[in-house]
Amino acid sequence: MAEMACAFIAELSKLRKKSIESVGNVTSFDEFKKYLHVLRPIETELRNLLKKITESNQKTLVLLCGSAGDGKSHLMSYLRHADSEHLLDSFELYNDATESSAPELTFDETLAERLAPFNDENYQINDHYKMIMAINLGTLNNFIESERGQNFSALKKYVDENEIFSSYMCENHYRENSVFQHVNFSDYQVFTLNEYGIGTEYLENLIGKVFYHDTTNPFFRSFEENSSCTLCQKCPVRHNYEFLSDPIHQKSLINKIVEVVIKDKKIVSTRDVLDFIYNVLVHPEFDYSKMCQITTNDTKYLSEYIKYTTPMLLYEYEDISPLINSIRKYDILKVRQEEMDADMIKFHSLENIHDIFTDATTGTPYIVLNSTTNIANLGGTKSDLKKFVYRFVVRLKEMKGVLPITEQQLLLKEYIQTLYYQNSGQERKLNKLYDATKKAIMNWDGQFDSDTICIDDSNERFWVLEQLQLKPAIYHKSNSLDESDIQRFSITLKLRFRNDVASDPETAEISMDYSLFEMITAMKNGYRPTVQDKNQHTDFVSFVQRVIEFGNKADRITLIPKEQGQDYRVTFEKTDFGYEFKVV
Repeated sequence: MAEMACAFIAELSKLRKKSIESVGNVTSFDEFKKYLHVLRPIETELRNLLKKITESNQKTLVLLCGSAGDGKSHLMSYLRHADSEHLLDSFELYNDATESSAPELTFDETLAERLAPFNDENYQINDHYKMIMAINLGTLNNFIESERGQNFSALKKYVDENEIFSSYMCENHYRENSVFQHVNFSDYQVFTLNEYGIGTEYLENLIGKVFYHDTTNPFFRSFEENSSCTLCQKCPVRHNYEFLSDPIHQKSLINKIVEVVIKDKKIVSTRDVLDFIYNVLVHPEFDYSKMCQITTNDTKYLSEYIKYTTPMLLYEYEDISPLINSIRKYDILKVRQEEMDADMIKFHSLENIHDIFTDATTGTPYIVLNSTTNIANLGGTKSDLKKFVYRFVVRLKEMKGVLPITEQQLLLKEYIQTLYYQNSGQERKLNKLYDATKKAIMNWDGQFDSDTICIDDSNERFWVLEQLQLKPAIYHKSNSLDESDIQRFSITLKLRFRNDVASDPETAEISMDYSLFEMITAMKNGYRPTVQDKNQHTDFVSFVQRVIEFGNKADRITLIPKEQGQDYRVTFEKTDFGYEFKVV
């Protein structure tokens, strides 16, 4: 029976990063990989590009760029071995991550040798040779900047002109009469933007592949075959699988992934997602024999069972995976809310927690604990276990979507909406953010008049101020709003300001990530930035210094005493007769 239990976990373990199934290989594509394949927007883009290249029959090098583990090898292998259109039949495939170099050659030498048809000497010879190369952006950058890369100046020019290394989106299309073409995984996120928030079709389909209740699903098939296991009715791994078979609970995981992508600018690959699913199903220390032995001891069994559940695996343990480490920072238990505080006090004051536990676990397989353990008394009398159960209950309720929405969740929603406005060409709807950002700029080193900014606060006695007429310089994009979902976008915002009084106004641009957006929103509500904030947001500090140059300090500065009770100003103003000194 133990073997049957392990058979299910063994099947799930194919999802792990370290499993042999997770390694991309363009020379083969088995049924397991075929089952897990999910159509992504980047595949559609690549297909369209390959069709145009095939029609032109010109010599072409296609760069399939991205980061490690994002699915480049998988996509190439799929198109080579499982695609009914046979779009890669006329292409040579090269994968920089898996192809070994000759022992006597360096990596750059190997790459230069394989790309020889596209060096400066050969790339214009139209011999109709076609290659598609999966390459990480870092590797590509290192190569074109290397000594060997000097022989590929045309390739380097293409990379630079198309801003392949830029964090911002550039127009991507088939380039007529160009030997070089590219598709960049880094241009795509694991979610899309729309007027209602985000679209998560790709993640839903990928995660759904693991949980579809259908015999074509090898994981579900193994789950069914393992249903006669001795531990079956008390197994947390099986119950986690059942719990995550609910689309509502899957959506909770998806929202967590999106949250860390936006807040931490984390690159999440297909391989990361599958590894993540395994890690929220199976605790690294799960032991079938041990679980069987402790089922007769209610206290030990309850403690071990809860430790192994999905809501606890998400937050309770460090270093299960890098993605879980990121998600742990946003544990709902770290959020202070009046309603949650009241629920916590109520929970810990109860001797019998049966009703609260039942309410939390209703509609989930975890409700079995009510019948398999004496939860009412165990959780009510043992303080350490009770705290553990409380953490489980709150996290479970969050995954079920029954907790009130938090301020942090509202702010994230606002940021996503702002991303949509910018990437859909609706810059005028960013007026509130521009106002808040201007206020943050003007108040960065102290709050003074609305058009006055501190340019030096290092003097012990005085703040040094200048006048600054700062206005937004919004972007005028031609993005079509006909597109239901925006698929290619940056997760950072771009804001631009100009000097309103200059005849030829200069502009300054700031890249705003979620962390800076969060601080600027707080400053709008009266928050004053700390030294730690300024150390964290050095780009914004540099931006403020750039904007200060727009002001009138060459013509006029004002000094305001720092000592409390000193109500006067000193101004130095340039006139036709020199500088004039005034005390007001």
